[in-house]
Amino acid sequence: MHEVLRAAAGSQVFAVTAAPYLLLDRDLRIQAANPAYLRATARHPDELTGAFVFDAFPDNPGDPAADGVRRLGSSLERVLRHGVPHDMGVQRYDIPDPEDPSSFRVKVWCPVNSPLVDGDGRVIGVLHHVEDITTVHDILDHAGSLRRPGAIVRHAMLSAARYKRAASQSSASQSRRDRLWHRLTHDARAGRCVDALCAAAVEELPGIDGAVITLYSGGSVQCLLTASDRWARRVQELQVIIGRVPALQAFATGEPVLLPDLERAGHRWPAYTEAALGLGVAAVFAYPLHTATFAVGALTLYSRGHVSPPVDAEAFADIATVLVLADTDNDVIDRLAAAGDEDDINLAVGFLAATRGITIEAAKAVVNQVAHTSLRRPVDVARDVLARRPGVLT
Repeated sequence: MHEVLRAAAGSQVFAVTAAPYLLLDRDLRIQAANPAYLRATARHPDELTGAFVFDAFPDNPGDPAADGVRRLGSSLERVLRHGVPHDMGVQRYDIPDPEDPSSFRVKVWCPVNSPLVDGDGRVIGVLHHVEDITTVHDILDHAGSLRRPGAIVRHAMLSAARYKRAASQSSASQSRRDRLWHRLTHDARAGRCVDALCAAAVEELPGIDGAVITLYSGGSVQCLLTASDRWARRVQELQVIIGRVPALQAFATGEPVLLPDLERAGHRWPAYTEAALGLGVAAVFAYPLHTATFAVGALTLYSRGHVSPPVDAEAFADIATVLVLADTDNDVIDRLAAAGDEDDINLAVGFLAATRGITIEAAKAVVNQVAHTSLRRPVDVARDVLARRPGVLT
């Protein structure tokens, strides 16, 4: 074994990381598999070490459409030849069933192959990293979110897989979180995952009477994605009227806003507090829906009584983030885009009204007339106005 491969296989990080890794040499023979990889594939080190990777993991003969060997082989060859990582996207690649060697287990993965180089920059092997996304793939498939499995859906799958793995490794929360995932898996077969999550939040979280998922598209433009019931929806719709509310702050800051006694928060959100109290809200807990790189919205929980923040609420927010990202492959992107378009048009109309000394209605008429004459969308004209592009309205 090359010294670089030996060092990688013997490192403490390789041994203890929860991410599944396989070390391959240039001949595509397995030099090492970390414990996480062995768990993910249900294999023993003696079965893998020294084996040709495609002997250890052949295509499922029962699946005539199987292309795992071909696609993985192409990816590995690319990495060895060019010395750059290759992300394979979403890949079905069934694995032999250890309980019945003649059959295979259906598996869906997100594999990434990275070059291992020596001190002279020569590629001497490949680090093969996989994430098992089989469970969440099934959830989203049943929910109708995989018609176009693009980057955003794949990101959701990875987030869900990692969350599920982390939850399973936490003995204190394992049974409760696993039960939630099973609940969502079951309920989502009859509708959307996000709807099932809001219903589960009300049922599972102590003291919570309503749950809402709201998305944002820049500024305060919002899309109320789903609510557990009419009451929660009515409370959340206050955002449209008032604007400055806990959910928007959670989205903007990336930090939860926890108000176990809403009345005491009147000095922070006076208009919202008065209106929400009038609808019977006593406590509000808003959690941001965000990944490491961007925020997408907020999960807001409402209670009719004064209660403490639910212990598992952040776990619900994590799952909500995953499910929201998956749902954006359907109609959410269009709804957010429409909300963003309307916001840009309103800003442009306000700008024209102020700078030209005309009414709002007259400014709208100007934008629509220019759009009609130039055969363009009103939002495109509005964005040109906001960008101060010369000649737009002449």
